[in-house]
Amino acid sequence: MNTSTVAPPGFIRIRGARQHNLKNLDLDIPRGRLTVVTGVSGSGKSSLAFDTLYAEGQRRYVESVSTYAKQFLDRLPRPDVDAILGLTPAVAIQQAAPARSARSTVGTATEIQDYLRLLFARVGTVHCARCDRPVSADSPQGIAAEAAGWSPGEPLLILAPVPRLDAWAEQAGHLLTAGFTRILLKDQVTPLDPLPRLPKSARQVLVVVDRFAWSPGERQRLVESLEQAFRRGEGRIEIARGRTREKRSERWECAACGTPALRPEPALFSFNSPLGVCPVCRGFGNVLTFTADLIVPDPDRTLRQGALDPWARSWRKIAWPRLEKLGRERGLPLDTPWRDLDPEHRRLLLEGGDGFRGVIPFLTRLQQKSYKVGNRFVVRKYQTALPCQACGGARLRPEALRVRVGGQTIAEVSALSVREAAGFVATLTLTPREAEIVGAPLDEIRSRLGFLLRVDLGYLTLDRLTRTLSGGEAQRIELANALGANLADTLYVLDEPTVGLHPRDSARLAELLQDLAGRGNTLVVVEHEPLLMRAADHLVDLGPGAGEQGGRLLYAGPGRDIATADTETARFLRGERRVARTRAEAPATAWLTVEGATHHNLKQVTARFPLGRLTAVTGVSGSGKSSLVDEVLYRAARRALEGREEEPVGAHRAVRGMEALERVMQVDQTPIGRTPRSCPVTYLGAYAALREVYARQPAALARRLSEGAFSFNTPGGRCETCQGAGWVTVEMYFLADLLVPCEECNGARFRREVLEVSYRGVNIREALDLTVDQAFAHFGREPRFVRGLQTLRRVGLGYLKLGQPATQLSGGEAQRLKIARELSGRGVGRALVVLDEPTVGLHQADVQRLLDVLHDLTQRGDTVVVVEHNLDVIRNADWVVDLGPEGGDAGGHLVAEGSPESIAATDSWTGRFLRDAMAFAAAGGNGGRRAP
Repeated sequence: MNTSTVAPPGFIRIRGARQHNLKNLDLDIPRGRLTVVTGVSGSGKSSLAFDTLYAEGQRRYVESVSTYAKQFLDRLPRPDVDAILGLTPAVAIQQAAPARSARSTVGTATEIQDYLRLLFARVGTVHCARCDRPVSADSPQGIAAEAAGWSPGEPLLILAPVPRLDAWAEQAGHLLTAGFTRILLKDQVTPLDPLPRLPKSARQVLVVVDRFAWSPGERQRLVESLEQAFRRGEGRIEIARGRTREKRSERWECAACGTPALRPEPALFSFNSPLGVCPVCRGFGNVLTFTADLIVPDPDRTLRQGALDPWARSWRKIAWPRLEKLGRERGLPLDTPWRDLDPEHRRLLLEGGDGFRGVIPFLTRLQQKSYKVGNRFVVRKYQTALPCQACGGARLRPEALRVRVGGQTIAEVSALSVREAAGFVATLTLTPREAEIVGAPLDEIRSRLGFLLRVDLGYLTLDRLTRTLSGGEAQRIELANALGANLADTLYVLDEPTVGLHPRDSARLAELLQDLAGRGNTLVVVEHEPLLMRAADHLVDLGPGAGEQGGRLLYAGPGRDIATADTETARFLRGERRVARTRAEAPATAWLTVEGATHHNLKQVTARFPLGRLTAVTGVSGSGKSSLVDEVLYRAARRALEGREEEPVGAHRAVRGMEALERVMQVDQTPIGRTPRSCPVTYLGAYAALREVYARQPAALARRLSEGAFSFNTPGGRCETCQGAGWVTVEMYFLADLLVPCEECNGARFRREVLEVSYRGVNIREALDLTVDQAFAHFGREPRFVRGLQTLRRVGLGYLKLGQPATQLSGGEAQRLKIARELSGRGVGRALVVLDEPTVGLHQADVQRLLDVLHDLTQRGDTVVVVEHNLDVIRNADWVVDLGPEGGDAGGHLVAEGSPESIAATDSWTGRFLRDAMAFAAAGGNGGRRAP
């Protein structure tokens, strides 16, 4: 093909794409339109959208930026494609775990916090810490501007307060020499000659700098007098007009009481800045505190039985003799349950006193030796993050919280939801001068809040930690940031933007994406949502299968015509295939019950979860699903069953029925690894068996290569230049860092002698490049190794490569890997399995496989709780808990609970869509999302 041909301006032309499993694919994508790429999992969607289109866009961008960047282009791999013509600058919005930092919030992630800091620094009013009066730094010009409103002819005194010295006569002589001839004494202007007598209690002298009758024509005289008075008074003056007298100061201090204040500047309002951070909690908003509930987890135990948990294990030999001695000396009962001990005895045991070091001082001493890893682990076990008392959880130093705009501090504004913050900004009253000063920051705040509202995130508070967001919420924040950039003629590549969206909100998202395309941008969206498929200007369906069975173009055309095509996607949309599961027939007899949950926006929610069944927790975004399932149920179960509490349990009254469970596990959208060395075969624990296979080959025995030589995680056989990653990170300073193939091993990860060892003609590098399905066939004679691969095939991940870096896995693939590890039989005993939207990245055909896996979990006695919006999963669940009715403050109620049929009979948002989905499925459809 002649690649020099100029592409029509209306298309991005892809010719000969062979990246990963793409089969020499040719495709035209219309520019300025919304294109949806769909297909079964592993069919090549991400390979086309991200690894080909976006990767080439990024490569061309780096080439155009600087000469410095070009030196890495030869090392930056080019997508395996013959040509891409008509490509515009590219932006990728991918599924990624939210920032885990405790300093990252919705406000900082959207940069709204930065513009709020500018707003408060420029027009904020400082208030005195003692008397709450407004504090400002005066200037001669500012006071002269105020004087325009003074009454003409009004007598005016400009006074400079100077400290009185013991040698008053000598001080008066110096004032006379300097040209000051009068002072204000007992409200009377008194000459310094003869020397007046001052009261013994006088601590300062009010020197008269100037006196005259005010008129607008005296403005210059006023400015000069004020400048002279400020110099003599060391930044402080007093102005007497008629019978009124007021203090003014060039310093940032209260003119009335002299309490100092700080000059507002942007850094003062940042909890990431040394100037603004709270000195107690260091900007985290909470302080780790030793709490009695963790120190005494079981109040029914006696001291002899180990009621004090820190002294019940390895420290018992040291602590128990001291307790016995304390019992003899103070009459402390050692065989009385903790809850029945005298309050004074409990206080003594916890806090210590009179020669006895209590548990908390003991733990505090261990904390001071935190350089020992064991000490840190022990101490953290008994600490709870409680709001900082110094800043009240606001994270900022007190001086920053004394600045107000519109009667609100920056912490109070940050605690507002996006919707409330938009209302605050809209009703903010400013003077014309203030509006001119902060016009640009205010416009940015309004714009970014508006885009957050458009992506249905109005219920989030600006101070919400990003690590508490769901994957869908984090991605929509990225989408809002992209919208706020106001770019045009840009290629946006999005990875399932409907993740985390209730069916009600998918139509709104489709409109928003159409608006973005309407600006002249080209949108390529990887998506499985039927509504978005039908709304697409152009739809691309890849397949027919996953891995080597995929990578072919099955359909390319208008989204509304996809149902007429002969593809797996079309068959589900037409109703020829549907997702189904055999639900439990007998009613549940045992329940897991959360009582009185009030965490975040939950409003005294009491919800039941049948043991040994599949429960779907539903509701619109922000209705309280994650608060109930993750932050209350899961964390409470983890504390009860494992004694662990990395994060505090959400507020609730009780969780009943936990005694029927033995384990708890969570399957969420967090990545399984953060480096290229983490991959499916290592995560599943099957790599040890693979290394054993290679270590016993004759070539390995002849070279004396042990199993460790075939590991890329330990020194020995790996390439030490890239430390077994196959890639090297190149810091680009003002650009994002680049991953380039290692020049030493050319991406092979291992040394040459290791690569010379083969099993049936395949060396260790080539084995890691095999898909799970290929490896299952190739290593079929190695039962210990292929046993783990069979589990991956069961969850529909047979198309993944054994050594595929975890950083390249989608959120849905990471979730299914976690499910596979659970199915591999690592845990023993009945478990509570909590999943956060496991259908992320799944085609309808793969949702069926997922349901089969979840059904297997319930069949073996596990209790499965799924936070989900997918109607196929909801209608096939045994039990549904529906929260709402809306998001944020309008949510947090238990709308309904029961079978899918009973939920469909309600008028909730979920009930309306579920009713339509069940009717569609009963008629032979797949339950795809359609408006009720």
